[in-house]
Amino acid sequence: MLTAIVLSLWAVAAPRGVVPKIVSASMFKNGYAVVLRQFDAPTPGTYEIERLPQSAMGTLWFTAADGMKLDEVTSTRVFEKHKGDIGNIRGILTANVGHQVRLGIKNGDKVEGEVQEGDLVSVGEDFVLVKSKHGTVLVPTTSITSAESDGVLTHQFDSMTMRHVIHIRVSGRGGKVGMVSLERGMTWSPAYAIDISDPKKLTIVAKATVLNDIEDVSNIEARFVTGFPNVPFAAYLEPLIAGSSVNEFGAMLNSLGAQAPPGMGGRGMPGGGGGFGGQMAQNSVAPVAGDFADAMSSSLMGSQQEDLFIYKQPNVTSKAGDRSYLILFKAEAAYTEVYALDLSDGTYNNIEYHGVPDTPPDVWHSLQFKNTSGQPFTTAVTTTFKNGEILGQDTMHYVSSGTTAEVKITKALDAHAEADEAEVSRERGAIKQPNNYPLYDLVTLKGTIRVVNNKSRTIKLRIKKELTGEIIATEGSPAVTKTAKGLRSMNPGQKLQWDTDLESGKSLTYTYTYKLYVRSG
Repeated sequence: MLTAIVLSLWAVAAPRGVVPKIVSASMFKNGYAVVLRQFDAPTPGTYEIERLPQSAMGTLWFTAADGMKLDEVTSTRVFEKHKGDIGNIRGILTANVGHQVRLGIKNGDKVEGEVQEGDLVSVGEDFVLVKSKHGTVLVPTTSITSAESDGVLTHQFDSMTMRHVIHIRVSGRGGKVGMVSLERGMTWSPAYAIDISDPKKLTIVAKATVLNDIEDVSNIEARFVTGFPNVPFAAYLEPLIAGSSVNEFGAMLNSLGAQAPPGMGGRGMPGGGGGFGGQMAQNSVAPVAGDFADAMSSSLMGSQQEDLFIYKQPNVTSKAGDRSYLILFKAEAAYTEVYALDLSDGTYNNIEYHGVPDTPPDVWHSLQFKNTSGQPFTTAVTTTFKNGEILGQDTMHYVSSGTTAEVKITKALDAHAEADEAEVSRERGAIKQPNNYPLYDLVTLKGTIRVVNNKSRTIKLRIKKELTGEIIATEGSPAVTKTAKGLRSMNPGQKLQWDTDLESGKSLTYTYTYKLYVRSG
């Protein structure tokens, strides 16, 4: 019987308030993080969480330690009564209607005012009605300077507040309860610094800037994620914590069927790829000294999780609103300075030839080196330094461990290039409809590339040319790579690459000839 009484009392006991703490966070580069929170549940009972995570739909999950059981998880509204102070004389008078009061009333410019005593009958917008032994008096509210009573004046009001909480009922032995969810408000921004002060070996340092707008964290393990997370419902709140009505939830589901929900983005920096602008002005930046990695370093290596790679950083502490600077790793590698010329395709939509630009193409002073870090380079801003000076910036795109990276430093002022393509021949109506109406012409084009080296030393030159069509002839023995032809494509894709040395004061000229089908005009 005693056991039954104890259990009955436990069942109706008020929930115990807890504040789950973040113990780890896996951050993506687009503002979202997988956040793990925990709280202690030392005894069976119901625990109340008031600060609800803003979880993405389908990502809020609860776990319990061995020997514990989650009996119930409920999102509910809790209504509570509170006392509030009345903040003005009119409000206090309204709360004391029916009481006997003494009102202090202004009397022109006199220091001592008048006193009106009697039963407070009513309080209006502009007047107060007081019933005294001499009759009933209307007193303007703007003239009242004080109020007294032989009893206690009511100066507080009752109010009702509502809290949206989660109740978690557990049984079994005590332990930790975990909450994991995908949330917006915590992210990381990667960046690299490359130092080429040594003429043969570069040093690359990776950093992460953590942006935390969720809540304070202390000594957690932070994980920085690269790759393609497929979370299409990230923009929609978990129904357990959203607080929406059934009608609102149904309308949201209907909207999911009517349009593609926003995804988590893809590999790379927000806003897409591309460089960080043109050449940086000479001698326009202050020197930067010291080794970037020596001051801070991580003792944890990253890990591969299926198609995602995760960099790890221990003991991260950050308040909500803080921005933290963390070093991920440092690596060294032999490097080659390359002068890179990239020539784009002059054909759009596989059959629309527009030609190459009339302006001379840029030759970029670049670095080529092997990723020796043992982990991939994620897409990030990369700044190149030499002897404490900034040489330039580029976006280094994803580079797998052990493969070759190429990073632009700045435009080469002493290496000039020209590129042109000219039509050699055209077979009109090479492909016709059954009624003999011409659909496509077969065009033969000849391209010419010329590079001049005005530097005082020999340079390593790398030329890449993308084109649509079938290669007929080339000069300079380029490496030719064919790309897969689409089922509805008229022409294949090709990539040409020349790698050569160009002596100081010399020039070279390469030609290539190819044919492609274009729409008959």
